[in-house]
Amino acid sequence: MFKRIYLEITNNCNLNCSFCIGNQREKMFMDVEDFKKVLSKLKGHTKYLYFHVMGEPLLHPKINELINLASQDYFINITTNGYLIKRINDNKSIRQLNISLHSFDCRYNKTLDEYLTDIFETVDNLALNNTIIKYRLWVGSDSKKEIISRLNKKYNTNIKDENSLKLGNNIYYEVEQEFIWPSFDNNYYNETGSCRGTRDFIGILVSGTVIPCCLDSAGIINLGNIYNQELSDIIGSEIFKEIKTGFLNNKKCHELCRKCNFYDLRR
Repeated sequence: MFKRIYLEITNNCNLNCSFCIGNQREKMFMDVEDFKKVLSKLKGHTKYLYFHVMGEPLLHPKINELINLASQDYFINITTNGYLIKRINDNKSIRQLNISLHSFDCRYNKTLDEYLTDIFETVDNLALNNTIIKYRLWVGSDSKKEIISRLNKKYNTNIKDENSLKLGNNIYYEVEQEFIWPSFDNNYYNETGSCRGTRDFIGILVSGTVIPCCLDSAGIINLGNIYNQELSDIIGSEIFKEIKTGFLNNKKCHELCRKCNFYDLRR
Protein backbone atom coordinates (compact mmCIF):
# COMPACT_ATOMS: atom_id res chain seq x y z
CA MET A 1 0.00 0.00 0.00
CA PHE A 2 1.04 3.58 -0.61
CA LYS A 3 0.96 6.04 2.27
CA ARG A 4 -0.94 8.38 -0.03
CA ILE A 5 -1.94 8.90 -3.63
CA TYR A 6 -2.19 12.34 -5.21
CA LEU A 7 -5.37 12.47 -7.29
CA GLU A 8 -5.70 15.55 -9.48
CA ILE A 9 -9.44 16.25 -9.82
CA THR A 10 -8.74 19.34 -11.94
CA ASN A 11 -5.72 21.11 -13.40
CA ASN A 12 -7.59 24.42 -13.60
CA CYS A 13 -6.61 27.19 -11.22
CA ASN A 14 -8.11 30.52 -10.27
CA LEU A 15 -4.70 32.15 -9.68
CA ASN A 16 -1.43 32.66 -11.52
CA CYS A 17 1.20 32.49 -8.78
CA SER A 18 4.83 33.36 -9.47
CA PHE A 19 6.10 30.31 -7.56
CA CYS A 20 4.01 27.85 -9.62
CA ILE A 21 5.48 26.15 -12.68
CA GLY A 22 2.12 26.57 -14.41
CA ASN A 23 -0.07 24.10 -16.26
CA GLN A 24 0.72 23.45 -19.92
CA ARG A 25 -1.79 20.61 -20.35
CA GLU A 26 -5.36 20.75 -21.61
CA LYS A 27 -7.52 22.11 -18.80
CA MET A 28 -9.93 19.54 -17.48
CA PHE A 29 -12.26 18.60 -14.63
CA MET A 30 -12.58 14.95 -13.68
CA ASP A 31 -16.22 13.96 -14.08
CA VAL A 32 -18.03 12.04 -11.37
CA GLU A 33 -18.19 8.73 -13.24
CA ASP A 34 -14.47 8.75 -14.00
CA PHE A 35 -13.85 9.70 -10.38
CA LYS A 36 -15.86 6.69 -9.17
CA LYS A 37 -13.92 4.45 -11.54
CA VAL A 38 -10.62 5.70 -10.13
CA LEU A 39 -11.81 5.24 -6.54
CA SER A 40 -12.69 1.61 -7.23
CA LYS A 41 -9.28 0.94 -8.80
CA LEU A 42 -7.37 2.46 -5.87
CA LYS A 43 -8.97 0.25 -3.23
CA GLY A 44 -6.34 -1.77 -1.43
CA HIS A 45 -3.54 0.51 -2.64
CA THR A 46 -3.94 3.37 -0.14
CA LYS A 47 -6.23 4.86 2.49
CA TYR A 48 -5.21 8.48 1.92
CA LEU A 49 -6.11 10.60 -1.11
CA TYR A 50 -4.72 14.07 -1.74
CA PHE A 51 -6.85 16.02 -4.21
CA HIS A 52 -4.10 17.84 -6.07
CA VAL A 53 -1.12 17.77 -8.35
CA MET A 54 -1.73 20.95 -10.30
CA GLY A 55 -4.79 23.18 -10.12
CA GLU A 56 -7.06 24.38 -7.34
CA PRO A 57 -9.29 21.49 -6.15
CA LEU A 58 -11.95 23.81 -4.72
CA LEU A 59 -12.51 25.13 -8.23
CA HIS A 60 -14.14 21.82 -9.16
CA PRO A 61 -17.90 22.49 -9.50
CA LYS A 62 -18.72 19.24 -7.65
CA ILE A 63 -15.99 19.39 -5.03
CA ASN A 64 -18.24 18.50 -2.09
CA GLU A 65 -19.78 15.57 -3.94
CA LEU A 66 -16.31 14.22 -4.72
CA ILE A 67 -15.22 14.63 -1.11
CA ASN A 68 -18.29 12.83 0.17
CA LEU A 69 -17.92 9.98 -2.33
CA ALA A 70 -14.24 9.43 -1.61
CA SER A 71 -14.56 9.73 2.16
CA GLN A 72 -16.62 6.54 2.25
CA ASP A 73 -13.41 4.53 1.74
CA TYR A 74 -10.53 7.01 2.03
CA PHE A 75 -9.19 9.80 4.21
CA ILE A 76 -9.34 13.02 2.19
CA ASN A 77 -6.60 15.66 2.18
CA ILE A 78 -6.86 18.92 0.28
CA THR A 79 -4.31 21.63 -0.47
CA THR A 80 -5.82 24.98 -1.44
CA ASN A 81 -4.72 28.55 -2.07
CA GLY A 82 -7.57 29.64 0.22
CA TYR A 83 -9.45 31.95 -2.12
CA LEU A 84 -12.39 29.57 -2.62
CA ILE A 85 -12.40 28.11 0.87
CA LYS A 86 -16.02 29.09 1.52
CA ARG A 87 -17.05 26.32 -0.87
CA ILE A 88 -16.29 23.71 1.79
CA ASN A 89 -17.67 25.59 4.77
CA ASP A 90 -20.13 22.86 5.78
CA ASN A 91 -18.22 19.75 4.71
CA LYS A 92 -17.44 17.33 7.54
CA SER A 93 -15.53 14.70 5.55
CA ILE A 94 -12.07 16.25 5.16
CA ARG A 95 -9.25 14.70 7.17
CA GLN A 96 -6.71 17.46 6.51
CA LEU A 97 -6.80 20.88 4.87
CA ASN A 98 -3.52 22.53 3.87
CA ILE A 99 -3.81 26.25 3.15
CA SER A 100 -1.01 27.83 1.09
CA LEU A 101 -1.03 31.32 2.57
CA HIS A 102 1.91 32.30 0.35
CA SER A 103 -0.68 32.35 -2.47
CA PHE A 104 -2.10 35.65 -1.22
CA ASP A 105 -1.65 38.54 -3.62
CA CYS A 106 -3.57 41.82 -3.54
CA ARG A 107 -3.91 41.70 -7.36
CA TYR A 108 -6.61 39.04 -6.90
CA ASN A 109 -9.17 41.62 -5.72
CA LYS A 110 -9.12 40.71 -2.03
CA THR A 111 -7.40 42.48 0.80
CA LEU A 112 -5.37 40.39 3.22
CA ASP A 113 -8.05 40.95 5.88
CA GLU A 114 -10.80 39.72 3.54
CA TYR A 115 -8.72 36.73 2.50
CA LEU A 116 -7.90 35.68 6.07
CA THR A 117 -11.40 36.38 7.40
CA ASP A 118 -12.88 33.87 4.95
CA ILE A 119 -10.20 31.35 5.88
CA PHE A 120 -10.56 31.80 9.64
CA GLU A 121 -14.36 31.44 9.52
CA THR A 122 -14.13 28.20 7.56
CA VAL A 123 -11.29 26.83 9.67
CA ASP A 124 -13.26 27.48 12.86
CA ASN A 125 -16.02 25.21 11.55
CA LEU A 126 -13.75 22.51 10.14
CA ALA A 127 -11.59 22.28 13.24
CA LEU A 128 -14.69 21.51 15.28
CA ASN A 129 -15.17 18.46 13.02
CA ASN A 130 -11.63 17.27 13.83
CA THR A 131 -10.24 18.31 10.45
CA ILE A 132 -6.49 18.91 10.72
CA ILE A 133 -5.60 22.41 9.51
CA LYS A 134 -2.13 23.35 8.31
CA TYR A 135 -1.32 26.95 7.45
CA ARG A 136 1.69 27.01 5.13
CA LEU A 137 4.10 29.77 4.14
CA TRP A 138 7.29 29.97 2.12
CA VAL A 139 10.25 31.49 3.95
CA GLY A 140 10.41 34.33 1.42
CA SER A 141 6.67 35.05 1.15
CA ASP A 142 5.96 38.72 0.42
CA SER A 143 3.24 39.08 3.06
CA LYS A 144 4.77 36.73 5.63
CA LYS A 145 5.14 39.28 8.43
CA GLU A 146 1.59 40.55 8.06
CA ILE A 147 0.16 37.02 7.88
CA ILE A 148 2.12 35.89 10.94
CA SER A 149 0.87 38.95 12.83
CA ARG A 150 -2.73 38.06 12.06
CA LEU A 151 -2.20 34.40 12.97
CA ASN A 152 -0.69 35.44 16.29
CA LYS A 153 -3.64 37.70 16.98
CA LYS A 154 -6.17 35.06 15.98
CA TYR A 155 -4.65 32.22 18.03
CA ASN A 156 -2.92 34.20 20.79
CA THR A 157 0.45 32.72 19.83
CA ASN A 158 3.98 33.96 19.25
CA ILE A 159 5.15 32.58 15.91
CA LYS A 160 8.79 33.34 15.30
CA ASP A 161 10.09 34.30 11.89
CA GLU A 162 11.00 30.82 10.67
CA ASN A 163 9.54 27.98 12.71
CA SER A 164 6.60 25.61 12.95
CA LEU A 165 4.06 25.74 15.72
CA LYS A 166 0.82 24.23 16.95
CA LEU A 167 -1.70 27.06 17.10
CA GLY A 168 -4.66 25.22 18.58
CA ASN A 169 -6.55 21.96 18.62
CA ASN A 170 -5.86 20.37 15.19
CA ILE A 171 -4.44 23.66 13.86
CA TYR A 172 -0.78 24.05 12.84
CA TYR A 173 1.55 26.57 11.23
CA GLU A 174 4.45 25.53 8.99
CA VAL A 175 7.11 27.51 7.12
CA GLU A 176 9.29 25.90 4.46
CA GLN A 177 11.91 26.74 1.85
CA GLU A 178 10.59 27.09 -1.68
CA PHE A 179 11.68 24.16 -3.85
CA ILE A 180 12.70 24.00 -7.50
CA TRP A 181 10.04 22.45 -9.71
CA PRO A 182 11.59 19.60 -11.71
CA SER A 183 12.00 20.77 -15.29
CA PHE A 184 14.40 20.07 -18.11
CA ASP A 185 14.91 23.83 -18.28
CA ASN A 186 16.12 24.49 -14.71
CA ASN A 187 19.78 24.69 -13.65
CA TYR A 188 19.70 22.03 -10.93
CA TYR A 189 21.13 18.59 -11.77
CA ASN A 190 22.07 15.62 -9.60
CA GLU A 191 22.17 11.96 -10.58
CA THR A 192 22.52 10.89 -6.95
CA GLY A 193 19.58 11.09 -4.59
CA SER A 194 16.36 9.51 -3.53
CA CYS A 195 12.64 10.27 -3.42
CA ARG A 196 9.57 8.96 -1.65
CA GLY A 197 7.82 8.78 -5.02
CA THR A 198 7.04 5.18 -6.10
CA ARG A 199 7.94 4.13 -2.55
CA ASP A 200 5.40 6.00 -0.41
CA PHE A 201 3.19 7.66 -3.02
CA ILE A 202 2.31 8.15 -6.67
CA GLY A 203 0.25 10.74 -8.54
CA ILE A 204 -2.66 10.51 -10.95
CA LEU A 205 -3.36 13.39 -13.34
CA VAL A 206 -6.87 14.44 -14.30
CA SER A 207 -6.32 12.74 -17.68
CA GLY A 208 -5.75 9.44 -15.87
CA THR A 209 -1.98 9.45 -16.44
CA VAL A 210 -0.12 7.83 -13.55
CA ILE A 211 3.10 9.55 -12.51
CA PRO A 212 5.73 8.53 -9.93
CA CYS A 213 5.73 11.84 -8.10
CA CYS A 214 3.33 14.70 -7.43
CA LEU A 215 5.90 17.17 -8.84
CA ASP A 216 5.81 15.70 -12.34
CA SER A 217 3.15 18.27 -13.18
CA ALA A 218 3.40 17.76 -16.95
CA GLY A 219 3.16 13.98 -16.83
CA ILE A 220 6.58 13.55 -18.41
CA ILE A 221 7.19 10.20 -16.69
CA ASN A 222 4.08 8.45 -17.97
CA LEU A 223 3.68 5.11 -16.16
CA GLY A 224 0.29 4.25 -17.64
CA ASN A 225 -3.34 5.32 -17.46
CA ILE A 226 -5.67 4.43 -14.60
CA TYR A 227 -8.76 4.67 -16.81
CA ASN A 228 -7.78 1.71 -18.99
CA GLN A 229 -5.28 -0.17 -16.81
CA GLU A 230 -5.23 -1.71 -13.37
CA LEU A 231 -2.94 -0.01 -10.88
CA SER A 232 -1.35 -3.35 -9.98
CA ASP A 233 -0.21 -3.69 -13.61
CA ILE A 234 1.16 -0.15 -13.68
CA ILE A 235 3.22 -0.52 -10.51
CA GLY A 236 4.42 -3.91 -11.76
CA SER A 237 5.84 -2.41 -14.95
CA GLU A 238 9.57 -2.37 -15.68
CA ILE A 239 9.80 1.44 -15.70
CA PHE A 240 8.11 1.68 -12.29
CA LYS A 241 10.39 -0.95 -10.78
CA GLU A 242 13.48 0.68 -12.32
CA ILE A 243 12.64 4.11 -10.83
CA LYS A 244 11.79 2.64 -7.42
CA THR A 245 14.92 0.45 -7.28
CA GLY A 246 17.01 3.45 -8.24
CA PHE A 247 15.62 5.55 -5.40
CA LEU A 248 16.21 2.70 -2.95
CA ASN A 249 19.86 2.75 -4.05
CA ASN A 250 20.17 6.56 -3.91
CA LYS A 251 20.18 6.85 -7.68
CA LYS A 252 17.96 8.97 -9.92
CA CYS A 253 17.24 6.92 -13.04
CA HIS A 254 15.09 9.40 -14.94
CA GLU A 255 16.40 12.68 -16.34
CA LEU A 256 13.47 14.64 -14.86
CA CYS A 257 14.27 13.34 -11.37
CA ARG A 258 17.84 14.56 -11.78
CA LYS A 259 16.44 18.06 -12.27
CA CYS A 260 14.54 18.00 -8.94
CA ASN A 261 15.87 19.11 -5.54
CA PHE A 262 12.71 18.55 -3.46
CA TYR A 263 13.79 15.49 -1.51
CA ASP A 264 17.27 16.87 -0.76
CA LEU A 265 15.80 20.19 0.36
CA ARG A 266 13.13 18.71 2.65
CA ARG A 267 15.51 16.11 4.09
